[in-house]
Amino acid sequence: MNKTFLGLAIAILVAAGAGYGVYSNMTSVDSADMFSAAPETTSSTEAPASTEEAVASSETAAATEPASASATEPADTNKDNPVVAIVDGNNINRSDVLDFMATLPPQMQKIPPQSIFPMVLQQVVNAKIVDEKAAKANIESDPEYAKQMALAKTQIIRAIYAEQQIEANYKEADTKKAYDEMVAGLPKVDEVKASHILVDDEAKAKEIITKLDQGADFSALAKEYSKDKSNAENGGDLGYFAQADMVKEFADSAFALKKGAYTTSPVKTQFGYHVILSGDKRARPAPAYDDVKQELQAKVKRDLLNKMMEEWRNSAKVQEFDYNGEPIAAVKNSDDKKATE
Repeated sequence: MNKTFLGLAIAILVAAGAGYGVYSNMTSVDSADMFSAAPETTSSTEAPASTEEAVASSETAAATEPASASATEPADTNKDNPVVAIVDGNNINRSDVLDFMATLPPQMQKIPPQSIFPMVLQQVVNAKIVDEKAAKANIESDPEYAKQMALAKTQIIRAIYAEQQIEANYKEADTKKAYDEMVAGLPKVDEVKASHILVDDEAKAKEIITKLDQGADFSALAKEYSKDKSNAENGGDLGYFAQADMVKEFADSAFALKKGAYTTSPVKTQFGYHVILSGDKRARPAPAYDDVKQELQAKVKRDLLNKMMEEWRNSAKVQEFDYNGEPIAAVKNSDDKKATE
């Protein structure tokens, strides 16, 4: 991908403000909807659901034209770095797409590359198209180009200096300390592991319960009868979930059961009728350190930058003036004097 375009994209991010564009704010992990067609479990460590928005926003300027398909066969047959698109005869290799992925926020980078590859590829293709059009328009001779490049240079210098200082002062122990503090602050959340069979009518649910009473295997019945195809093949297994993760009727029934017991009457929700089998119960475990290290590290580094910025300000001779050009310190002292009179 064109280096100039990437540079400008970085500059735009830098100019946007958060920590000179080097480190993004930690985002809270939204809980996914627990039901689409049937109950599902959520994970407190899932990546942000807005994958498409995050990828698209990283290169908004590039999304001005649709990607154009090419019937040309890839000239490069390198299996380690194959051609993944051709734009007006110019190859885009897999490495170009992976390089762009490396610029995404930490949480986005945790997603398997194959999952977001088609989406990111479109952004890279769009960027290539814009690059070509900009080159034909001779944008580099435009005075606005020189102005923006000067601004970008200043912002990039700031970003690189800040990053170098952060890396020089960062300690892994601070991230581990942040993890310990996070774990200590997590609320206690009870979870139950359960399976279910979802059907449309009450009579069918009662028939299934009768079969269970006669010794039928719950997993086999789930595979045969459950309309929740997201877990039917796994015996209706929903994994662990908290009471607040499911609709009330379902959660109340699941948590009321003893381990190994199933509901003796159908549980009605807006999704149909459920037969629920209770499994193990536990307190929700804290996420593993490696699973949250990247986000915590970003926060620690951002806090470190803020601390260094405060130290730099304290060591610098700074005079500030208000909107009217009056020294702020003088105005403050005058107000303090009036307050004591």
